[in-house]
Amino acid sequence: MKMFKSLAAALALGAAVIGSAAPAWAEIFTIAVVSDTQNYSDVTLPQPRGADTFAQQMRYLVETREEKNLAFVTFVGDIVQHGDGQFQRPRPGAEGQFDRFDTREEWDIANRSISILSSSGLPFGMVLGNHDYDNYSWWIGDGPGASKPLAGGRAWTFYFGPQSRHFADKAWYGGASPNGLNSFQTFTAGGLSFLHLSLEMQPPQVTLDWAQGVIDAHPDAAVILTTHEWLKPDVQERSNGYDSYFAGADNLPPDQVWDRFVRKNPMIFMILSGHNYTRPVDGVSNGENLRIDRNDAGRPVYQLIQDYQGNTVGPDGLAGSANGGAGWLRFMAFDTEARVIRFYTYSTLLDRHAGRNGEATFGVAPERSEFELPFPPQLSR
Repeated sequence: MKMFKSLAAALALGAAVIGSAAPAWAEIFTIAVVSDTQNYSDVTLPQPRGADTFAQQMRYLVETREEKNLAFVTFVGDIVQHGDGQFQRPRPGAEGQFDRFDTREEWDIANRSISILSSSGLPFGMVLGNHDYDNYSWWIGDGPGASKPLAGGRAWTFYFGPQSRHFADKAWYGGASPNGLNSFQTFTAGGLSFLHLSLEMQPPQVTLDWAQGVIDAHPDAAVILTTHEWLKPDVQERSNGYDSYFAGADNLPPDQVWDRFVRKNPMIFMILSGHNYTRPVDGVSNGENLRIDRNDAGRPVYQLIQDYQGNTVGPDGLAGSANGGAGWLRFMAFDTEARVIRFYTYSTLLDRHAGRNGEATFGVAPERSEFELPFPPQLSR
């Protein structure tokens, strides 16, 4: 197994994994990644400012569908901020008094925005993050109290489960695991067949067994896996330090998911995640990174984090003038003629690209935001 210790080394993988010559049907198609949207939905932050940004992102995806030849959209989790239920926070300047909130409004904000996407017919997948579990926040009264260990997906299943209007009877929606928290989607683009796995955070072995069955049923499809927690943004390490999220349960950290599942499946070529970001400085935060490991078949697996929730610089250039996320989206353009995947980052709120003209948009090297990787062998036909 080969792991590239730096971004430069990863990008230098180059021609070593380029597949066969360009097919006659060469084209460019795009897959979009929507990172942690929790601050857009958060009812404790300025609204409707956040909700408007969320809806703007979804409209942009629909409106540029033909221009980008958009084939698929994936959400990396943390759709809402406060799980399911009621919670309270101390009222500023009023000792002993509390403001009380109900999280249904957050789910409704997310549902309205995602309805823009689902009504367009574009295929997409969703995973839940830690903030999306029922008991993430404090409840009032006799609720479960502290947010850890995480448990419950009632709200998630109601709004975004397999029987929701977003996925029920969709031809591209393949099905869900018994607990409804995992699903798979299929789509074809550029003459290539894709299987997309949407896996719950720190999936347990029973989920990996289910996912293995899905892969076995689609042996010729190139596989993309989206899960909430996988990679760190500041070092090229997987994010394994959150055992307390599922204390006492059999959920598995990323390294174990790699060893038990990913490395054994030669057709998995990409893993997408969010969750982690660096501490914001003046409204700027980094949540982008890349790691490449080779699986047991010697094929590269591109592992990427994209989490923009720490960025709050709005159109006026001031920190705090946008809800965290500031409209940033990740795009991956698959060029079947050049046989490269071009990654770029764009904000619908700011109408600008990250990493352009040498700009360290998120306080790190521009190539964190805009770069290209060769087609791995999994995309060779």
